[in-house]
Amino acid sequence: MIHHPKSHFSLSRRSLLSGVLCVTAAAAYPLRHSHAGQALASTGEKILLSDGDLMDLQRSLSGPVILPSSLEYDAARRLWNPAVDHHPALIAKCTSLDDIQAALQFARRHNVLTAIRCGGHNYDGLGMANGGMTIDISGYNGVEVDQSKMSAFVKGGSILRNLDEATIPLGVATTAGVVSHTGVGGLATGLGQGRLARMLGYTIDNVRGVNVLTPDGRSLHADATENSDLYWGVRGGGGNFGIVTEFELELYEFDPTVTTISFNYPVSKAADVLKALFELGEVVPNEMSLGAGVRTNGNGETTCAFGGVHAGSQESAQKILAPYLKRLGDPLRTRFNEVDYLWLQGIADGDLLAKSATYYQSGFFNSVDEKIADEVAEYATKNTYPGSQIRFGHQAGKTATVASDATAFPYRDTQFQFTTDIHWADPQAGQACRKFSDDAWSAIRPMSSGGFYVNLAFGPSEADIREAYAGNYDRLVDVKDKYDPTNFLRLNVNIKPTNMI
Repeated sequence: MIHHPKSHFSLSRRSLLSGVLCVTAAAAYPLRHSHAGQALASTGEKILLSDGDLMDLQRSLSGPVILPSSLEYDAARRLWNPAVDHHPALIAKCTSLDDIQAALQFARRHNVLTAIRCGGHNYDGLGMANGGMTIDISGYNGVEVDQSKMSAFVKGGSILRNLDEATIPLGVATTAGVVSHTGVGGLATGLGQGRLARMLGYTIDNVRGVNVLTPDGRSLHADATENSDLYWGVRGGGGNFGIVTEFELELYEFDPTVTTISFNYPVSKAADVLKALFELGEVVPNEMSLGAGVRTNGNGETTCAFGGVHAGSQESAQKILAPYLKRLGDPLRTRFNEVDYLWLQGIADGDLLAKSATYYQSGFFNSVDEKIADEVAEYATKNTYPGSQIRFGHQAGKTATVASDATAFPYRDTQFQFTTDIHWADPQAGQACRKFSDDAWSAIRPMSSGGFYVNLAFGPSEADIREAYAGNYDRLVDVKDKYDPTNFLRLNVNIKPTNMI
């Protein structure tokens, strides 16, 4: 359960046991004498971390401090997206709350450029500080379910699989992404889309409370009544205000038998399939989540795909979809049956470290029409990059019942989200793939309603970030001013404090 934590860093227990802990940590994780040398400060200049500094850090942790000289360095710095190749000066692997506190205290004392890593799925590599310090909290994981409160208490380093495996077998669930090795921390602070969002709301809509370590060393509980400004900002404002070490997530009664929907058509039908999706968006119940687009598989075959999930029976899904599917004619292949939701949550997992580099563009649409379908189809049919897709995903439902200023995420009238998801294995293809994605989005963007999903952002400008938060931006700056006025936590979709704007 979320307990109200201590108000400041307190290592008194560690101090009492230092004679044991320091020896144990140093023996378990000996540092190689290669000198960490230079690192980047949070403000960009170079600083020197001595061997003594690093030994002090290792003594304070139960997990290892990984340096460029460490045998495990290359594995430890790898993120899910191989398009990102960052080289941190050090990585602090944390397995306890005390570890996270000690690592953050070290980073602040030395003013090191700092990133927080959980699942490592951020497309832009924001979980790994290039030249700085990464605080890896993935070892601090676990989920406790309290069915009497219909709450899941989730440690900050947990991945979505931890959450799903703890809840779904009990007949309860909440919105939790679509790839099970994604970190809860990034998902639940950025927005949290998923197969159940139309029915249950985004993940941020189901955060009842959080425990947060702020950059100045405070350990705070935040909810609707306590530190409510921090609670508001964390739900959509990402990692701008502190390290969330625990989430309390609202749970709902849930039948884990759901219907999976997948129909593949010739790419020539792309516009017709998108138009069918747009029409269905007006009539489907919140229990049904759909999307459609053009995808090129690993064999180079390009098709138009239509599908999603229905939290109900195959019979009820068929009744809703039949008139629209009939108009589209015979599909090339289908997958339309009842499955276990826990299995479905892992169906798109792929490798823990993707083999192909990935680049995204995304945007929101309040309304759609045939012109958009035709425009998207024209670009989509040119997509020949294996594993890539151009897609519209249906939003709305319960997510649209929340006020635009209730959380940091403002785009509550979004009906559809557009994404270009481009992949490449050959490093030489990266520039062409990015250009294709950028060109496609440039053609579609004028028809969008503005904004984008911050968890899919690649190097957004300050103007882009202002657009992403729209009318909530100034309020986020106020929260930043209060909890991180020096912008210590800047490796994120960054909300700058007033004195840096």
